Amino acid sequence: MAKVTDKKPDPRVIFALVLFFSTFGITIRMDVVAMAVILILSIIFAKILGVKLGKVFGRLKRLLQIMLLVTILRSFFEPSGIVLFAIGNTPLLTSGGLAVGILVALRLIIFIIGASMLTVYPARALIQAMVQMKMPYEIAYMVSIGLRFVPQFAEELRDSLTALQLRGVVLEELRLRKRLSLYSYLLLPALVSSLQQARELAMSMEMRAFRAMDTRTSYFTLSLKSRDWVMMVGVIVMMLTVAFATFNFNFFEMIMEMIV
Repeated sequence: MAKVTDKKPDPRVIFALVLFFSTFGITIRMDVVAMAVILILSIIFAKILGVKLGKVFGRLKRLLQIMLLVTILRSFFEPSGIVLFAIGNTPLLTSGGLAVGILVALRLIIFIIGASMLTVYPARALIQAMVQMKMPYEIAYMVSIGLRFVPQFAEELRDSLTALQLRGVVLEELRLRKRLSLYSYLLLPALVSSLQQARELAMSMEMRAFRAMDTRTSYFTLSLKSRDWVMMVGVIVMMLTVAFATFNFNFFEMIMEMIV
């Protein structure tokens, strides 16, 4: 059997790393400082893996709008912390609402960067990594197919938007109601095209007798090297350190108390 040799770490190490970032991205609730540390760590590891962060951050401009909306709604309906801006007795911006808005944006960025770490590996390496992690081959193959169809669906939708703009339609000048109805019309052909491709893929898999045998063999195998073990131990130590720090201290509240 041939072994996959590459300068990048073993995909199983990256799976553990993505699990680390995703877990703390979900479990951290109100500590903006801890979430920012997780984001910095994810950016460092993504840079080491060679992820093109310029393209990733170029697509995150709309997160500012989401963060602003969440901040205002949280400050208005559930005011907490220090009131930073108010109209009369109605708070419109509080430190608690601002923290929640920033947390939502940071959490989404962490998830996107974590997913982008897996894109530096070919689909075959990801499937083999999941199989060697004792995941059934059928589920591993379904995950890889899902990762394949998501960018295809986005490309279909992008082509439809480009064709619409070439016909002289300026989306920014349309009202919100017309823009939403237009997006619904654009989603239908992209969805139909993706379903047709999925059907063709299923037919080709049946023609090649997918799952005809109970056991499978792999021509490519993955082997953990010494650097992979070192990185795995480092991820575990980092996870335990971050867990101890975030669940025993609230750095955001400590900073706010120092400011006040």
